[in-house]
Parts: sequence; C-alpha cells; structure tokens
Amino acid sequence: MNFILYDGIEWKKLFPITLTRPVSEIRLGLFTIKERWERYIGKNVHNIITQPFLSEKYSKKKSSFFMNVLLINSSFLPNEELIQILFSLKENETIFFEEKMIAIKKNFFLEKEDIISLSLKKCKKTYHVKRVIHIQYPWDIFINNEIVLKKDFVFFTKGKKSFSLLGKNHVICKDKIFLEEDIKANNVVLNAEYGPIYIEKGVNIMEGSVIIGPVSIGKYTTLNIGSKIYGGTTIATFCKVGGEIFNSVIFSYSNKVHDGFLGNSILGEWCNLGAGTNVSNLRNDYKKVKVWNYEKKDFFQTNLQFFGIIMGDHSKSAINTQFNTATIVGVSDSIFGYGFPSRYIPSFFLGGIQRKKKIPFNQVCETAEIMMSRRNVIFSIIEKKILEYLYQLLDI
Repeated sequence: MNFILYDGIEWKKLFPITLTRPVSEIRLGLFTIKERWERYIGKNVHNIITQPFLSEKYSKKKSSFFMNVLLINSSFLPNEELIQILFSLKENETIFFEEKMIAIKKNFFLEKEDIISLSLKKCKKTYHVKRVIHIQYPWDIFINNEIVLKKDFVFFTKGKKSFSLLGKNHVICKDKIFLEEDIKANNVVLNAEYGPIYIEKGVNIMEGSVIIGPVSIGKYTTLNIGSKIYGGTTIATFCKVGGEIFNSVIFSYSNKVHDGFLGNSILGEWCNLGAGTNVSNLRNDYKKVKVWNYEKKDFFQTNLQFFGIIMGDHSKSAINTQFNTATIVGVSDSIFGYGFPSRYIPSFFLGGIQRKKKIPFNQVCETAEIMMSRRNVIFSIIEKKILEYLYQLLDI
C-alpha cells in the first residue's frame, strides 16, 4: 500500500508560508508534516499532490493513476488513533474529523478526479476521529508547536539513547533532554523542567545561552552568545540565531543572529532579521488582533491575543526594524526605513512605512543566489521558476 499527501483547501489559507511549498513541507515540532507522517506510517511518501507550479520540485511521480493508495490531507497531523484506523481502511473507506475528510483509500485518477470533492461522494464506510491537530492557518503552527514538540519527543525518542554533553554546563531534568552527536556547548543552561529539549547533531551553542523547553534545535544550527530560547520554539536546520525567541518556528537556513525579540512568530526559509529587529507580539491595549486575509484581501478579526510576525521565504529586514503586532510579510521582501512597516506587506516589495516599490525580478534572483551560495546551496532553475510564477501574480 502506498500513501500520498495532498494539498486541500488549506493551502491558500496558509499563505505566505505555502506560497513556496506544499502544506506537507511546513515544519513544527521536531519535523516537517511529511517527515512526521513517514515516521508514523514507517515508509516514505509515495507522492505529493500540490499546485502545478510547485510539482516539479516536490512531486516525485509523474503518473496520473495510482492504485491501492491512501490519500491523506497534509494539513492534519498523525497520531496513534489516526494511524490505527488508517491501517484498517478498506477500498473506498474514509476518515473524517468533524466535517472535514482526513483520508480515503481508493484507486485514484489524478486527471479525472478532484481530491477536494471526494469527501462529497458516497463511500462504503466512514470513520470519525475525535481528536486531531489540524493546521488551517499559519498561526496554527506556533499555537500548536508546544504540544507537538512534547508529543514528538515522547514518540520519537522512545528506546533511543542520548549522547552526553561535554563542557561545563548547567542541565536541569536531564531525562527530558535528548542530544545527538557532535554538539558543542560550554557554560550554557538547558532547562527541561517545563518541557523536553531535543538538539540535533552538529549544533553549536555559544557561551551564556539559555534554553527552556519544550524546544527543538535542528542540525548544524548556531546559537550566538547569550541566546535566550523559550518554550514552544522550533529552530530548523542550518540556522543562525541569537537574542530572545519565544514560541516561534524558524524554518531552515534563516537567520536571527543579533539581539532583539521574536515571539509567537514564523520565519520561512532564507529569511534574515537585521540587528536590533524587534517584533511586538501583544497590543498595548491587550485586545485581540486582526490579521491580513489573502483570500478576502482585507484584515479580519481573530481570537488571538499573542501574535508576532509571519514572514514568507527569502524576506529580509534591515537593522532596527520594528514590526507591529500581527504583521504578515510576503515572499522576497526587503524591509527598511523609519517607523513601523505596514501590518501587511505584499511579496517582492522594497521599503517600509514610506512608499514601497516592487523589486525588479533580476534583483530578487541575485539576492537569493548570493545568500544561498553562502551556505553552499545552489539557487536552482526550479527555485527561480517558483519565484517567477509568484512574481507574475498580483496582490501576494
């Protein structure tokens, strides 16, 4: 039996994070959603069905017909109950959470069937799950990150042995700390009293840093001197971070190297926050925040009080940039200038509170190529095509 992850209607609701990736490539907890499904099921994803302009990078198979397949909506996270039902499914049986389809087992013609409409067709049998984490909006990532970190730690460290931490360090609740090999740390504090800490191989934690769980640090990431990492935070692979970070998710290859606060936020890949950049995660009047909605092209009221910034891939802020509460930043923006930037910045824009202008596409590519080459990563033709497709769209 093969399993396929597909993008449902949630893909558009998760902008700007999903402008450049399928839903399955969203990271929270210890893994991306795709990696988490693979570990729960015990085999690799057969294919990913996503938007056509993303398929060349993320879809493995070009076939339009799939037999004996489990089609799974990527916006749902696996758990033990869900996996048990999945393995018991027979042909044309489905799993639902409330009114939303999580999975269906069937033969599938990609060119003849609409996955989203499958839930409306009569199936042989429908199962219902009572509890599952559903990532519908980008802020669901940091809202659920703490609980996902705790569950991931228990599930994926069971029966595994942690490496020891060399150097003079202060470790609290050692049994809830898992360390991979080749971690450099001296005169740091690891406090797992409030939640587990998972640190992957090759991480460098410089002097004076404090980590309070639950926290995950990805491989070959560097924490600068005096970093303060609070619970509910995931920092992915090959990042460089510093300052104060609280309940945030930073995707791979992004930098927040210097002092400054980042809370209740998400940074995509290849982002960079300049020295002194600060993010407000709470209004002065403590009221619930309004957030930009890409589909309605307007701000709408949420039930959230704590909300920092959500930044798409390849975006940058200059030194001393001050982001207001609940700011949405698109892809490949370059933000600078006095005052607070707008709380919604479309993709590929240059500037801040003063009049913005669209960055020429050749400059977008030049910046991406220079930054990626610093990490020995090639800015590929496929990456360029994705950005070019987005660049030609309006109001993103």
